[in-house]
Amino acid sequence: MNLRTKALLFLALMMHVAEASAQQTGFSTEMWSVIEERWRESQPVIVVYTSSGEVIAGQQIHASSDSLFIYPGDGLPVGTQWADDLEAVYVNEIDSVLFQKGGNKLLRDKKADVMVFPSPNARYSKPHVQLRNGSVYKDSLLDPPDLEVAISQSKVMRKAFRRKRVRYSLGVNFGSDVITNDIKSMLQGTSLPKSYESYGGHINGEFLDLSFRVKDRLILGGSLFTRTSYTNVYTYTYDEGDVYYDLDVSYREHKVYAEYAIVKTDRFFSRKFEVLAGAGLLIGQPEWRFFFSYYSYEDPENIEGGYLYYNYEDILLGAQIKGAFHYYFFPGLSLWTAIDFNLVQPFVISERELDVPDGVSPITIPQHELGFSSVRFKLGLSIYF
Repeated sequence: MNLRTKALLFLALMMHVAEASAQQTGFSTEMWSVIEERWRESQPVIVVYTSSGEVIAGQQIHASSDSLFIYPGDGLPVGTQWADDLEAVYVNEIDSVLFQKGGNKLLRDKKADVMVFPSPNARYSKPHVQLRNGSVYKDSLLDPPDLEVAISQSKVMRKAFRRKRVRYSLGVNFGSDVITNDIKSMLQGTSLPKSYESYGGHINGEFLDLSFRVKDRLILGGSLFTRTSYTNVYTYTYDEGDVYYDLDVSYREHKVYAEYAIVKTDRFFSRKFEVLAGAGLLIGQPEWRFFFSYYSYEDPENIEGGYLYYNYEDILLGAQIKGAFHYYFFPGLSLWTAIDFNLVQPFVISERELDVPDGVSPITIPQHELGFSSVRFKLGLSIYF
């Protein structure tokens, strides 16, 4: 494309009347400017070279059986004023065209499709069919009174202002380790040796969160493994006998939730951020595992007590209150941060007496509770479809 053609296209696409169009369609001037900016990124742009040497540039509005209808402006073809500026070009008078779907990329170092029209049967040619399918109004030449009507009749507009209702989220959440100290305190109340080492996980990844926007403000969703943690406390000693124990507690949490957009974005992407509040039902799956062995110090080859394994699982229910802030880089991607307040019923482990060799004082794990209620901070990305 030569410089003259680029200049012609650029000048043509600057011929829009945003303020008048906004008044016609019921939007504020500022809002209409945002909507038209979105449209410029999606509109089908065409440059027509006729056999007489004329160059016509603008939006490809419609292709009838014998003509192309071109709007020499970059504004939305909605309302009453734009139709008077339409230019009709008889297809058998066209020498060639440059056609670009998906916005005016001709000035962004993108190559347009070059189509050569064969005369005298241009109306039946492949380029004519391609232009018809890529027009703003494919089926017929319309003069829609407002934007909603135009969107309902135009596949190109529906794509430009698509309602992205499906959201896939991934990220990390972190908070305090809520059970390691409780486990250590419980063990100190027994005759078991003091724990040698311990650790608990407090940073979790989230990869399976899927939600659906039912209405403009209401979102329903679910998440698998929204929170996972692993806590380990263990020890070993050679006093009067070789005692070893290893206590593990793992926790997996799933949820279903509803969110309400207090401050929302819309299909026109008029606002780049969104503030959400929500509540959910939590389903927790804790598992308590205890490995214990007792060796005779006097007769190390005689493994008195052997290896003992205790396992206990449960299903816990809980509730969640949450708040989130999303910032949209573009309509299909947002960066978000959130805070969750989780209230989960306690995990009760019943009393257990450990098997020990004869002559060794009984060792009992008392009944105790572990609480997984917590406050979690979250950060991640969401992808929209």
